[in-house]
Amino acid sequence: MDALGFWVGEWDCTWTDGHGANRVTTEFEGHVVVERFESFAPDRFSGFSVSVADRHSDRWRQTWVDSTGNYWHFVGGSEPDGTFVFATPERVDEEQVFKRMVFSDITPEGFDWRWEFAADATTWQPSWRIRYARRPSATAP
Repeated sequence: MDALGFWVGEWDCTWTDGHGANRVTTEFEGHVVVERFESFAPDRFSGFSVSVADRHSDRWRQTWVDSTGNYWHFVGGSEPDGTFVFATPERVDEEQVFKRMVFSDITPEGFDWRWEFAADATTWQPSWRIRYARRPSATAP
């Protein structure tokens, strides 16, 4: 869970024309990272993912499903440049493109997340950028 430990928490998510929230937890004795994403504006949208470390490599596997009927699986992990990347291992959807998520500029308080696509799994085009900000912990009275 160490490689995805930065992601665990309650997050406020903002992007150019919208906002949402993400709750990321660990389950099954810390072996599974569970994500519950919600977009509030401009359109309502929700998604759910589970991520597990591959016991035979230093990679992770993720399954994503959402309220529009999408299902994708990703493979990824920590990169030498400090990012964490999940990418589809093959072309997906009617567009027949590769898709990936890039977590970057990671600090305890937040990170940037990019959704990108490429026809060749090399020339990535940006599609959506989200800024994650950790929600402050509730303080005891």
